[in-house]
Amino acid sequence: MTPLAPRGDAEPIATARDGRRALTAADIPALLALAREAIPDTMAARLGPRFAERYHRALLDEPDLLLDGYFAQGELLGFIIYSHDVREALRSTLRRHTVTFGWAILLSLLSPRRIAFVMRIAGSILGRRPEPGMGVRAEVLTIAVRETARGGAELRRASGINVPHALLEGAIAYLRARGSAEVKLFCRPAHTDPAANGFVRKEGFEMRGEVVRWGIVTNLYVKTLATSDVPPSQPVVSA
Repeated sequence: MTPLAPRGDAEPIATARDGRRALTAADIPALLALAREAIPDTMAARLGPRFAERYHRALLDEPDLLLDGYFAQGELLGFIIYSHDVREALRSTLRRHTVTFGWAILLSLLSPRRIAFVMRIAGSILGRRPEPGMGVRAEVLTIAVRETARGGAELRRASGINVPHALLEGAIAYLRARGSAEVKLFCRPAHTDPAANGFVRKEGFEMRGEVVRWGIVTNLYVKTLATSDVPPSQPVVSA
């Protein structure tokens, strides 16, 4: 499995279908199907499949937002979205794809709860008001893994694969190489998703408290990244 590395201006080289690699536009259908299964309560999911497709295409078009997937036998088992500065990357995405996000607002007009949700997110990204964890710029924005591939002991014994760990390991390697001292992620409360909270703790994240982000109660986790003695990574590859 090839380790992930900083994605400069150079084009990624081709690789085998299986393993961890950067996602492309051709992977959008598989990504959307997995997202519907694994994370059905996101903004993209709430606003319907048409917006979800446009939203993820916009993310792929943003150089400072990284989308990586893990494939086995050609099947997408999981994906991760991250950046060394998520707020600035999302701001850039909003500016470059105003039509896509304008469509989200138009769709939201059909539901007061949706419009409130979308406006809270837009206000947080574009506004100057502080938000929870703002001092840590690097963030794992999303990690989604198929239920049958979530790294349980039985799966690891049978296949040697720990998909969520492999995805997070690659993201952290990239962020460390970019010079990030810390990385954050937000996780649903432990009583709602004990497995996810257990996983991030096992991966070395420390809980910094229960916070409200975008109007949603969530746990803020932060991991300190050691930057010394880091071996050079190989180029990111793409199919």
